[in-house]
Amino acid sequence: MKIEFNKYISQAVFLSPLKNFELDSQEIETRLDPLTGYATKVRTGRQFWQKEYTTDEKLLAEIIEQSRDWCFFCPEKVNQATPKYPEEFIPGGRIVVGEACLFHNLFAQKENSAIAVLSRQHFVPLDEFTPDMLANAFKACSIYFHRLYEKESVRYAEIGFNYLFPAGASLSHPHLQALASNWPHFLIAELIDHGQEYYAKASSSFWENLVNTEKEIGQRYLNRLGNTEWLEPFAPMREDEVHGMVRNKSNFLEFDDSDWESLADGISRVFKYYKDKGLSSCNFAIYSGPLDEKLDYLWAGVRIVSRTSV
Repeated sequence: MKIEFNKYISQAVFLSPLKNFELDSQEIETRLDPLTGYATKVRTGRQFWQKEYTTDEKLLAEIIEQSRDWCFFCPEKVNQATPKYPEEFIPGGRIVVGEACLFHNLFAQKENSAIAVLSRQHFVPLDEFTPDMLANAFKACSIYFHRLYEKESVRYAEIGFNYLFPAGASLSHPHLQALASNWPHFLIAELIDHGQEYYAKASSSFWENLVNTEKEIGQRYLNRLGNTEWLEPFAPMREDEVHGMVRNKSNFLEFDDSDWESLADGISRVFKYYKDKGLSSCNFAIYSGPLDEKLDYLWAGVRIVSRTSV
């Protein structure tokens, strides 16, 4: 079944103060997501302000320094200031992999809500997140999800990352949110429903067809790293959006260490690109299908977006 990339061109017309109030126009593209059909806008006018979105490094350094003394994710405070799990659930109360440390969220967001601190460093610049640093945190999350599934048969899990306060972080110290519930969040529910619908019509995986088509087009496909595929979406929902997908694996319990390592490698490369562009804040979400099912019509993966810089 052919994947269609539909877009529609229109114009925003106005009298511009940048051109002495002469008639001006800007091209607007409306793009439809090839899986869900959702519409998104691609604008050209905002390019004028691109220089305004680069990072104020002096301000960022001041913010980082001001938060250092009271940060309870730093190694001298983390053991006294963060919650522990019962011994029968997690021996020792926390999961430690390398410098990564996972513990219960003091302010739970779901029934099962954990924090994974990535590093002993209070602040890690975007271009200094190594694949090992990210992979260790992912592996700690994986241990947590396996334990939840074994003990409580939890069905849905996700990993979220808010980097600095424009992205929703309350602490500058880099950390992940590991969440699990018996209810799917909106994104994964949509991907499952539309992926299943496509599979029923095409008798093939949307994700396999998408990667093959993007490789042929050669405009948005980025790379294959291990068992992961990386591309820019045709219809992005946010700025500087990048998608990574784990081939033929629909949930976290199917992942092995190499899958987490490949995701970490790709994410660290995107971070370096953001840093080179002058950006300083971002989000990513790593999504999974139901932990108790192997779905032929879903590839689990990650979506990464930039946010307004500090």
